[in-house]
Amino acid sequence: MSAARSYGYRAFFSEPGILMCALAAAFGKLQAGMFSLGILYAVADQRTYSAGAFVVAVSALGGLSTPLRGRLLDRYAYGVVLWTILVIHTVLVGALLVNERMNGPFWITVASALVGNLAAPPIGVVTRVMWRSVTTEAGRPTALAFDSVLADAGFILGPTLAALACVTFAPWAGLTAAVVFTAVATLLLPKNIGDDKSSAEGAERHWAGPLASSRLVLLLGATLCFATTVSVLEIALATPSESKDSQLLSGLLLSVLSIGSIVGGLLIGAMTPALAARVTQLPVLLLALAVFAAALAVGSEAGWFVAVPLCLLTGLSFGPSFVAVYGRSGDLAPPGTAAETQAWVGTALQLGAAAGAGAGGVLLDIWGPAGALALAPVAAVIGAGTAYLGDRVRTTVSAPHEAKARSGQ
Repeated sequence: MSAARSYGYRAFFSEPGILMCALAAAFGKLQAGMFSLGILYAVADQRTYSAGAFVVAVSALGGLSTPLRGRLLDRYAYGVVLWTILVIHTVLVGALLVNERMNGPFWITVASALVGNLAAPPIGVVTRVMWRSVTTEAGRPTALAFDSVLADAGFILGPTLAALACVTFAPWAGLTAAVVFTAVATLLLPKNIGDDKSSAEGAERHWAGPLASSRLVLLLGATLCFATTVSVLEIALATPSESKDSQLLSGLLLSVLSIGSIVGGLLIGAMTPALAARVTQLPVLLLALAVFAAALAVGSEAGWFVAVPLCLLTGLSFGPSFVAVYGRSGDLAPPGTAAETQAWVGTALQLGAAAGAGAGGVLLDIWGPAGALALAPVAAVIGAGTAYLGDRVRTTVSAPHEAKARSGQ
């Protein structure tokens, strides 16, 4: 393949085995969007929606174990780890469904959901590591951009598929389909994913894993701020005002935000590697996000003809920011910690989303949607400063991996 054709979607999909990798990533992203709604419908059928929401909230705590699962992936063969925890995950989800079917004790349902999510195969973590294993340096921006687009599509289509399965078949069908999608994704994943464990064995492994790198810790802080910004924007825009048309406008604005994110990700994937590297500078992207979010906070009350373009511009920075986070974290990952690093990235995104939802909800009660929106640019500016500081810190922990990334190996 010539250098002129070594980037972009045509080159990406022409690589051997990429289609199977793309399908594995797609099924994994759909599962992520289906799991919570599947639990909600399965529990609400026998109890109440408030009980179902409580189980969903408790099960979400299982995501905090993702770094531990990532460390297991770094130390042992991916297939052994994934299939072992998939069996445990399936058994626990089955226990939840059986307990609900038999009107069993509520605590069994809660415990099954929590431990079941603690043992959920981290398909998203694996696919982000996978792209670094199966693509060249030139094709990596396209792969990460494609992964970002799949994530957006998954959280749009996943809940729809879960709801459709529950309505068409039974209330337990959505959760069952989520487990089936996880199994299919695991089956489609390549067999040789991740760092070269033989070369990583010679390196001394710090007890803190990737968190021993101060640059990576600062990147995780910037990632948390980015997720906080996104969550605040979604919470504030989803809250209708007293106007009779505001509910429709809220849905439109959220849709435009998602469209902007998908378009932004697709654009990164079509760029040359050099241009993509310049565009995906996280400090610059977060500053741009801060500017657009501030404009949105000021102009959100001006009407749809102002709010819609601002939402589109704001969303355009989402996809490239995800690409920047995933790409930079992979470059900074110390040898032998690729999966755990990406797991910490996912945890930072989850914590940021939770912080944004909580803080946004409080500000909504105090100052309304406009006041909540004001938090978004503040979080984005803090994230930009943290990312800028991280780019200038020098550590020896991440140097070998960065040098390898720059050499294109």
